[in-house]
Amino acid sequence: MTQLTGIALLGAGRMAKVHASAIRQAGGQIVAVYDPVSAAADAMAAETGAAVASSAAAAINHPQVDAVVIATSSDTHVELIIAASHAGKPVLCEKPLASSLADARRCIEIIGSEAAQRVFLGFNRRFDRGHASVRHAVQAGEIGRLEQLTITSRDPFPPPLEYIPRSGGLFRDMMIHDFDMARGIVGKEFVSVTAHGSSIIDPEIGRLGDVDTASVTLLAEDGTLVTILNSRRCSYGFDQRIEAFGSSGMVMSDNPRQSGFTRYSPNAPGCAAPILEFFMERYGPSYVEEMRLFLECAQSGKPMPVNALDGLKAALLAEAATESLRLGKTLHLTGLDQEFHHA
Repeated sequence: MTQLTGIALLGAGRMAKVHASAIRQAGGQIVAVYDPVSAAADAMAAETGAAVASSAAAAINHPQVDAVVIATSSDTHVELIIAASHAGKPVLCEKPLASSLADARRCIEIIGSEAAQRVFLGFNRRFDRGHASVRHAVQAGEIGRLEQLTITSRDPFPPPLEYIPRSGGLFRDMMIHDFDMARGIVGKEFVSVTAHGSSIIDPEIGRLGDVDTASVTLLAEDGTLVTILNSRRCSYGFDQRIEAFGSSGMVMSDNPRQSGFTRYSPNAPGCAAPILEFFMERYGPSYVEEMRLFLECAQSGKPMPVNALDGLKAALLAEAATESLRLGKTLHLTGLDQEFHHA
């Protein structure tokens, strides 16, 4: 089989730069790039040696393009996935699948469930070594029956205030990763969602209609309880941990440290180096592993390890959490076609 390397990169912003680096490290080559901001596209092309396409369609249909990586704004994901799927190109799309549950459903309806399984959804945290080790240990039965799962995700700083109104809200923008992690580790469908949230870090975030501090409890169909804790600010770094507790033990994915240095003294008995502060320090290797797997699956035809259907199910949980917070009560889940009534 011919080695698949030719990539169309749609987008040239911050996340596109992350994916461009991952493509290079995973052995791919960007041959076409498109961004509506021409200066950004030109800069990406100069850095990667790619051709600047006149449109997303031109990039997707470039004769040397074997696969498409979408790293544009969330509200453009669906149309680009549809275009790439109709062109018969494997797709890796940065999360989320869509900016709303309705658009996520529309995407699956248009491309079909079979094509949806050829869309690799960019839930990179599945491929973090520590997090993946927790999933493998749980699935191998190393801690007996899984009873409780706790996922902690705290960012060093809140996003700019101008980002909040177009983010979709904390549950759709930030906690979406954790909903996917919960699904991947528990391996069961969830039957209820209970969300709590407040804006105690910056009241202005609350005035803009979002929360900056949140917790969600998920109840799985087998009784497993999942607790997800999110904060838009963390004074000691980028706090990313998972704890899985079972009938015969517990496994954890802890925060990597800036170094292996530990100080022992009367005033610091076992004081370790600080945890990592930035998301690329913490998750950079996971993006490379994600891209490596995408290229491997795209070339071999093997199933994508996380696909657009997973993106739809995570979007449903985010929508349910948003509704639970609005109503102030537990929301019971009835299926992928469940309707929600919040604005």
